[in-house]
Amino acid sequence: MVIDADETTANNVVGLVYAARNIIEANPGQHAALRRVFKLPENPTEQLGVFRDVFQSRGYFEQFSHSFDFPLAVALAATAWPDKGFVYAIHKLSRSLETESITWWSTHPVYGQIFDKHSELYSSHISTSIAINLAFSAIEELKLQVKSSASKARFLAGDWNPAVLNDLLGRLQNARIDVGQKVNWIVRGEKSKSEESIKPALGAPAPYSNGQVVRDVELTIPEALHVSSFIRNFMTAHGFSEASTFLGPYEVFNVQSLARRLILSKSRLWNVSTDDILRRTSSETER
Repeated sequence: MVIDADETTANNVVGLVYAARNIIEANPGQHAALRRVFKLPENPTEQLGVFRDVFQSRGYFEQFSHSFDFPLAVALAATAWPDKGFVYAIHKLSRSLETESITWWSTHPVYGQIFDKHSELYSSHISTSIAINLAFSAIEELKLQVKSSASKARFLAGDWNPAVLNDLLGRLQNARIDVGQKVNWIVRGEKSKSEESIKPALGAPAPYSNGQVVRDVELTIPEALHVSSFIRNFMTAHGFSEASTFLGPYEVFNVQSLARRLILSKSRLWNVSTDDILRRTSSETER
């Protein structure tokens, strides 16, 4: 990728593409990558020397990597670039994934519970809270959080306050989010104190849940936003409660996955492959 821009802008573009790739792959930190720009001299002979160093010298060219899904990261970065809030959302979720994350395949119900639900280590509680706070803050950068207050309660007698719900649905639809879709909220093993503290209880068991080890729940996107904000507001953003120490990899995964879906949906890249991007580009070129 060659960019004709000042160094700061070029570094911001490269950094955004790298963060976008973390979100596309949802498995960061597993490969080396060139995260910075380098300046090309104007002299053609000197340029050849730089390119020879970049692509042939050990320790430098090895920082480059190939991924079939890389065009999706470029498309995500390009879509977000004009909107600084969108740019920050991508960076925040990327940093959240780098702080703490598990792979998407490890949550498949066939594996049941393969991670401890929480850690006894105080330092781990901090990492978990940081990852959740960053992922939820990414949602706030998109302005897709539930907006309620003491004077405008989120729930009335256990049901959504229509004014709060309609406001949220309107913002989700304006962001091209399909509000009819459901979210699988991963819940494994015995019920923990953090789960018990979340009010009200929302959703229904996922069709594949066995009610024992695999207790995943289907939530609407508004319901998932409420649960995520409850965790952030009452367990991770302020002083820790007893319930805070029972948060773990599954709660982190759930909040990160919700933020990822909202980011990709807003950019029209949810459930989109590189082949889809190529077909979309070809059809637009032919017009």
